[in-house]
Amino acid sequence: QDRGDKARMKILLTDSSHGTNPASTVMCGFEIGVVATDDEGNVDMKSLDSMMNEEVAALTLTMPTTLGLFDPQIVEISQLVHERGGLLGADGANLNAFVGRTKFGELGYDYVQLNLHKTFSTPHGGGGPGSGPVCAKGNLADFLPSPVVAKNNGQYTLPFPTC
Repeated sequence: QDRGDKARMKILLTDSSHGTNPASTVMCGFEIGVVATDDEGNVDMKSLDSMMNEEVAALTLTMPTTLGLFDPQIVEISQLVHERGGLLGADGANLNAFVGRTKFGELGYDYVQLNLHKTFSTPHGGGGPGSGPVCAKGNLADFLPSPVVAKNNGQYTLPFPTC
């Protein structure tokens, strides 16, 4: 909406997406579009192509998928989403094998949410932690929740906003 794309109120999810994705999408006021997966559990590119239009704000993929798969088409998926004006997000529910080994920006992701429960073995419930860090490309920095880790004079800081 900040770019003037007021019609972009749909988030695409795959039919194998992590179970919380539809709930989070609706809680944020977006509509859901479901992209089919192929016989191998990867994004069906024809389905994605047919759904990527001016109403789509983003495609959110659980990566690796809920089926435990890495979609080898990720660069092509990213290119298609970006060519049509959308953002590509990663639900980091299953990131164990990727942490410290994968640069999501190089795969074409615009943002990734790291899950504390599955990826970092933190228990659910009892007032425990919710989301882990949210990482994003620089053009999305103004939309991140605070505090945001900043690098100043070669040192990382955690500045809290002041009223």
